[in-house]
Amino acid sequence: MLPSNGARIPDFALVNPFLEQLGLGELPPDRVMTHPGRHKKCSGFTTLGRGIFVKQLNAALGCPAPGVRRVRSFEALHVPGLSTPALLGADDDRNLLVFELVEGAEPADELAREGRFDPGLARRLGETIGTLHELPPTLHGTIDASASAYPPLEPLEGLSLTQYQAASAAVLQGWRLLQQDEEVKAALRALRRAEDGAAKVPTHGDFRLDQVLVADGRTQIIDWEEFRIADPARDVGMFVGEWLYLAADRAARVLHTGHAAQSKTVIDASREEVMAQATVELRAIQPMVTQFWDGYRSVRTETDPEFPLRVAAFAGWHLYDRMFSVVAKLAVLSMTQYVANGIGRKALLSPARIVELLEIGDFDAAVG
Repeated sequence: MLPSNGARIPDFALVNPFLEQLGLGELPPDRVMTHPGRHKKCSGFTTLGRGIFVKQLNAALGCPAPGVRRVRSFEALHVPGLSTPALLGADDDRNLLVFELVEGAEPADELAREGRFDPGLARRLGETIGTLHELPPTLHGTIDASASAYPPLEPLEGLSLTQYQAASAAVLQGWRLLQQDEEVKAALRALRRAEDGAAKVPTHGDFRLDQVLVADGRTQIIDWEEFRIADPARDVGMFVGEWLYLAADRAARVLHTGHAAQSKTVIDASREEVMAQATVELRAIQPMVTQFWDGYRSVRTETDPEFPLRVAAFAGWHLYDRMFSVVAKLAVLSMTQYVANGIGRKALLSPARIVELLEIGDFDAAVG
């Protein structure tokens, strides 16, 4: 089938021989569901009735993608209390990953948008990520410890020709805003320096809400291609950043539609109105972030004093990162992106304010 959601289909000339090799049968190309994202993905039932999820990583054939190796590394650990779809097969030459299909699963980002994400789920996820970060140092040597440029610094001064040619008009608009903001650029460089000096632990590396599946009351975390030894504040900051982005989107929608008796357009909204509505929405998401934090700290009782500030700063960068992902095919930035940029800027320049507002960490120590 042709994808209708911006997704790309894996190469079935490579997929089906591998599935046959695994004893799973073949996957009919015209009966699969495609999934959007950076990599080629699809799911469906094979000719032998097995429900599977297939991912083909973006790498040249014969050039093993590091993500395949990282997934294998994670699978070998069996982290207590952390569930993930079973890996049925991995092929380095073809850069393929095949997982058991989780039927009836709903992604957590969908639950959050629809108001069905509850505080209990937030706390359980905090406990789970805390458990991952608490894996004993004796296991660290089996995990990829290569550096990952996050946030990236080179594009702050200018995009490469390849990046420029691949960018949409909205992406270029976003980079222009960021490249002209010297304060934010300085804050991002400072975050990278702080990250370099932080104690490293096993991390998911790309912990967004769409990487969490909920089915029959069970929670599973997927997409471990970025699994590596890194600053734990990255994982926690991404989770916080997801909720900050949701708050920005909700604020933008209210500002765009206004109240029934007094409709307001995006252009009509003043800076004060934007900040006031953003604050309302930030307070609304605070319980979810706090529950995640409490669950996380119930497992990880020892973190460095600067940890909450780095979490807030990483959350701030996540809003910019989300912007570039969301507008990859758009011509202009939306109101959501402008609100998100405002919140992200605040988190990067004044992380202690975000720590206080969301009630994560010891605020007195953080500003101390």
